Formats: sequence, C-alpha cells, structure tokens
Amino acid sequence: MFIRTSIMKKLILFLFISLAAAGSLHAQQLMRQDLRTINVDQLSDNEILYYYNKLQQSGISMDQAAKIAAAKGMPQDQIDKLQARVTALIAGQKSLPQTTQTSDSLLTSRTENQSLIPTQDELINEKIFGSELFSNSSLVFEPNLRIATPGGYVLGPDDEVDIVVYGYSEAHYALKVDPEGFINIPSAGLVFVSGLTMDAAAAKIKARLASTIYKAIPSGNTNVQITLGNIRSIRVTVIGQAKKPGTYTLSSLSTVFNALYLCGGPSVDGSYRSVELVRDNKVYKTIDLYDFLLHGSMEGNVRLMDQDVVHIPYYKTRITLDGEIKRPGIFETLLGENLQQLMDAAGGFTDSAYRASVKVTQVTDKEKKVIDVENKNLSTYQPMGGDSVWVGKILNRFTNRLEIKGAVMRPGIFELTDGITLKQLIEKADGLREDAFLNRGIITRLKDDLTVELVSFDVAGVLNNTEPDIPLKKEDVVTISSIFDLKDRLTVSIQGEVRSPGIYDFKDSASIKDLVFEAGGFTEAATAKRIEVARRVTNADPTNASTEIAKIIQIDAEKDLPVKGGNYYLQPYDVVIVRNNPGYFTQKMVSVRGEVMYPGVYVINSIDEKLSNIISRAGGFKNTADPAAASLRRINKIDTLTEIKTERVGQIVTGNVADTTFSDSLAKEAVKPYDLIGINLEEITKTPGITNDLILEDGDVLLVPKKNQAVKVRGEVLFPTQFAFQEGKTMKYYIDKAGGFSSSAIRRKAFVLGANGNARRVKHFLVIKNYPLINAGDEIFVPQVDRSKKGLSTGELIGITSAVVSFASVVIALLNNLHF
Repeated sequence: MFIRTSIMKKLILFLFISLAAAGSLHAQQLMRQDLRTINVDQLSDNEILYYYNKLQQSGISMDQAAKIAAAKGMPQDQIDKLQARVTALIAGQKSLPQTTQTSDSLLTSRTENQSLIPTQDELINEKIFGSELFSNSSLVFEPNLRIATPGGYVLGPDDEVDIVVYGYSEAHYALKVDPEGFINIPSAGLVFVSGLTMDAAAAKIKARLASTIYKAIPSGNTNVQITLGNIRSIRVTVIGQAKKPGTYTLSSLSTVFNALYLCGGPSVDGSYRSVELVRDNKVYKTIDLYDFLLHGSMEGNVRLMDQDVVHIPYYKTRITLDGEIKRPGIFETLLGENLQQLMDAAGGFTDSAYRASVKVTQVTDKEKKVIDVENKNLSTYQPMGGDSVWVGKILNRFTNRLEIKGAVMRPGIFELTDGITLKQLIEKADGLREDAFLNRGIITRLKDDLTVELVSFDVAGVLNNTEPDIPLKKEDVVTISSIFDLKDRLTVSIQGEVRSPGIYDFKDSASIKDLVFEAGGFTEAATAKRIEVARRVTNADPTNASTEIAKIIQIDAEKDLPVKGGNYYLQPYDVVIVRNNPGYFTQKMVSVRGEVMYPGVYVINSIDEKLSNIISRAGGFKNTADPAAASLRRINKIDTLTEIKTERVGQIVTGNVADTTFSDSLAKEAVKPYDLIGINLEEITKTPGITNDLILEDGDVLLVPKKNQAVKVRGEVLFPTQFAFQEGKTMKYYIDKAGGFSSSAIRRKAFVLGANGNARRVKHFLVIKNYPLINAGDEIFVPQVDRSKKGLSTGELIGITSAVVSFASVVIALLNNLHF
C-alpha cells in the first residue's frame, strides 16, 4: 500500500528515472547510469506533458526523487531547473518555452521515448530501501585481486601455486592445480592440494620439499614461501527473485555481494533480509543486507565457492514509511521487529515532523483501517504486511506567541509568559517611540471559535496606570500607531526654474527660500521676482459660481537666498512656481553652408534677424553660387501639438483614403526631423526685408549650392539620366529627350523639384497642358503605377466613363457648329 502524493512529485521522480534510463538497453545499465552530464533544457514541454499523463496513477515520494537524482550524480542546479519547469507546467503558467512540434512529431517523440518510460515494478523498486545499493554506479563490489594470499582460501583445479625457495638453495615454481587436484613439483613428485586451505596446502608442500630435495629446510638454512598465483574461475548460480537470475562466471575471490550486484539485486518481490547461500545442497549462510545498509557490517559477505547457489526468496512482510521521516520508502521487516526499529532504519523523524503519533493504514481481509500509534507505543507495535505509515507535519501554529507592531522601539514576536499584560509587553519592546499615537491602540485577538475581535485601549492611560492593564492571550497582536500613520502626508511642490523641481515633504516654519534651497537653488534663467505661490482653499463657498478654488500670491525674493531679509512661510500643499527671466536669452545658432565667402556657424544677433542679414555677415555669394537654388533646412520641433496633429492626420486619412501608403506618407511627413523651406535668395539679396526674407530660428541651416548646368530626369521614362540645361525649355522637352514616358508611368503626377526645394507640376485646362519651365539644377520626377492594384473600382470606372461621354458630347456640339 503506497501513500498518495502530489502529481508533481510523481512527475519529478519519473523524469529523474527517465533521464537516467536514456540510452540504456538493459536493466543493469539502467542501474549504473548516472546523471552527472544531464541537461534538463533538452526535455521538451510536450514530452513533460506526455510523462505527466502517464504518471497519473503512480505514487512517488518527493524526498526519494531528490535522493535518486543526487545518487545518480545529477547537479543541484539541474534538479532545481527541473522542479521549476514541472511546477510551472502543472500550474498552467505561460512562462514555459513553447515548442513548434506538430501532432505527428509529438507522436514520433512519444514512440521514441516509450522505452524510457519506467514500468510500475521499476517505480516501486526505486522506493524499496536498499535498491540504491544495486543502482549506484559508485558501488560495484568488484573483488580485490591484489590482496595478500588469504590463509583460509580453499584451493581447487586451475588455481596456480607459486613456490619460492631461497637460502642455501634457490628455486621458483609456478604450478597449476590439475583437474585431479594435484600439483607436480619437479624432483619432488605429486602433491594433492585440492580442497585444502592455503595454510594447510603450504604446510604439506613444505614438508614434501624438506623430505626430498631441500634437506636444509628443517635447519632454517633454506626457506620456502608459498603464495597463490593466478586464481581460477568459479561458476555461481543466482535463482529466485533476482532481477537477472542465471549462472555467472566469477573469480574464486568473489563474494556474495559480487554475485548480487551482477544479477541486479533482488527484484521488486525479492527479499533483502533473507538472501540464502546454498552450498552442497544445504543453506550455508543467510544474509541480511540491512546489516550492511544500516551498520556497514560485512559479516554476511562470505566468499563464494564453485557451484554455490545464491537464492533470493520472496519477501514476507513489507511496510511503507512516508511523510516527515528522513528516508521514506518501502521497508522489509523480520519476525519480531517493531515499528520503532523500522523508523530508526529510515533515519527517524525530520525536524518538522509531528512526533506525538503516527498514522498507520492497515489492509484487512476486506477493507482498510486506520490506527493511530502514539510515540510511546512505537516500540511495541508489530507491523503487518501492507501497512502504510504516515508521519505528518507539525501545525503552523504557536502555543505561546505574542506580537507587537507599530510605534515601539522593538516591534516583533515575543513569548507569552504566565500573567503577562499589555504594559509588560510594551516594556519588553523597549517602550514607545516618540511618534506614538497615545490616545488609542488596538489588540487583534482570536476568539475560541477563531473569529477575530478587536480590543481598544488607551495607550497613555495603560502606561500611566490611569487605565486598567489588560492581560494578554495567545496569538494577540498589539498595534500602536504612529501619529504620521493617522494623517495625510504633508507636502509642498516647486516647479519652474529650479534645479530639482518636484514634490517635497512639508516642514514647519519652512519659507520659500528654504524650499528653493532644498530644490537645488535657482537656475541661471530664473528670476526671483514674481515667484507665484498657489495655496489650497479649504473654506470656499460651493454655492458661488465665482468662488476662487486656489489663492494666488506673488512674492519677490533675493536670488542669492540670504538668511536675513523677508521670508514668506509656506503652508501644506502650497505650489511654488519660479518664472523664467524674460530678459534672459541663450545663444541661438544658424549654419551657413556652400557657396558663400565665409561659411560656418553664426550666432543670431537679434530676435528678428533675417536671411538677408546672415548672407551679409557671411560676406555674400561666391561667383560660383546659385542663389536661386538656395534652400533653408529648419528643424521640425516635435511637441505635443505636433503629435496631436499627426494623430489627427492619421485618423482623417485612415477614415477617408483606402491607400495606406498615402496615410503613412502623411504621418512620416508630420514627424520628420526637419523641413526643407524653398526660398529665393536672389530676390532676397536684391530687396532685403521682403516677404520671403524669413526670420531665422535656432538650428536653421542655409544651403547655397554651386551653379548646376544640368537637369536630371528620374523615374518612369525610357532613359533616366541628366541633360545639359537649355534656357527656356519646359518639362516636356526634357522628358522627350529621355525617350518619353514608359508604359508604367503616371503621367498626370509627374512633377519638377527645384534646387531650392520648391515643387511644380503640369497644369491642365481641358485638353491643354501647361508644362512648367525648367531652371538649371531642377529634377524631373515621373512616378510609377502601383502594381498592387488589380484594377479600377466600380466608382472609378463610372467616373471615367461619365467624363469621357461628357467630353465627347462637347466635341460633337463644337463640330456641328463649325461650317467648312
């Protein structure tokens, strides 16, 4: 019977086992697999979801899962990462990385991972106490072949005996025991050693050598050393409830543990307490593996002999220990063992365990029943097969806790002692703070039915003994407020020309100078005159429509903030505004580039300085300049009004124009970094002060290009290129020189962009076209038809048809009135 645990615990253990099994083809490899190189990121969420569905029916302990992962070498950071992913997955959060697997690829993934899904027996086996002995790759129980010859070792066929003679005589013999059990010593004859211990065989060989060829052995002048050379192999059979029963070939120095490890240990139904070593058809030794697991005793790890049989019987009695014990799992019991002994085998209680009693679920012939076993009876309770023992947690409650918080020197948790009162608790907390509110405090108290009640008290009265003291009870929470907790935060604010404008705490007797000082002082552009204070009105007449809602006060102050002199004291929630000095100006720059005598940066001299003035300061034009093509680039200042206009343009265009390209164009135009202003410097320099003589602004860039005697034709013409300027020629002349319009040209939208930024297009009157005159440096643009449109809409077709019919009517009427 297994204790039901959370689905998350099941899934985590399953993932640990699945990861350990990755790449394994045999159960023995699975047991030896470690997780030192595992990467949890390689598990997809789809795989975890699949595993989750498979593990709905499994009962797994969280502590066991962590121990299995640690035993297999899984790094702690990978364990934490896996736990986080599982928690997020079960909680249904969206923070998990999404995969792009299709249903087909998920099916393939499930098929590939089918071999990784542990069986129910494997899941149970992981919970059995002692199973890690045969799944931990660090424990292999390999026999040590480099040890000194054991005196009790029994010789047999195929063993090799090394004989070293030294002293008066020297010789070395390496003699193999033949199938009949003899060794053949040259000049000494056959000596039967099979079945003898190493000590008995050595004495027999030494006696034979002394009586035949080495007469000096008895006197000690010649010595003999007899050791075991190469050892023989033996065959041992493992039967019963082993994971891999069968016959194994081992070295003759192997022990019972070597055979158990090779066969994978007991199966899910095998016994760990009654492993039998059968020799000569009799039970030679019964091994209890718990002696090694709990005490490290190797007494049962006896040496094997040829033809030995290791028999693993079925277990007789098992119980499950779970909950707040150090090593949850399934434990096997022997006749006469009590529950306390099994609890000790599991490491005992955890620090947070409820120790007064444990809950035992028994399996009867027809149903289950629950027994509460008190701590004092653990040593007398005899577990029955199928018992499940659950150790709960202690309650998250306190038997003697008090709490005090608020305006005391040491708020926190305190012990409830016999007879403690409210005043004594305040004294334990080192008394009240200076800001404590003395008129009222409260005690939050739990009644017997766990409902909450409030008990009010006079703080000052209790401390001064003018009010009765209050005895405290378990879980009382005493709250003493601060005077600042019971009123609004008093603030003042300062805006305008100070270095750190913002909201500041109100202080008694603070003046405007104090607030300016706290805000970092005046900026260079500030004026101390006409500082405005807006004060909150608290007693206005709400019935009067002209009632003032703020009192405005204008103050003059000294800019150097002297201590002496007039001080205007602030009140809570005052808003102080420091104005900009109207006579303060920062330098504003313009740039003159191109064909002027002295190009560069110029500081604007006056608020109405014009283009003609800056050209004069720049020394006038060079003889290579083209004043008619000059342009002015002005920074497009993005302010709130611009953003509103941009949004409005977008709304208008989106609502009335289907072509979003036009809408995007307008939006970009509204927020582009600068505007190009077309000007005519030729006229401006001839007649300064005319309308086109613009007033300069900060950041303006005046561009005076070189004379350009070429005209550029771009867009949908047959041969886009540049042509030499011809005086008096129109746009049509240059388009014809470029081969005329292409088939994809929009003729009616062709336009000319002047060198100074002005644009001109063809003017139409009925069938008459008036092409613009071209100047040197102009560029002609012919746009392209939008290929994304599939055709004219119904409205466009109707409009075009109507226009054609109307025009045809006019032409026919004219023809009818003509007389040839």
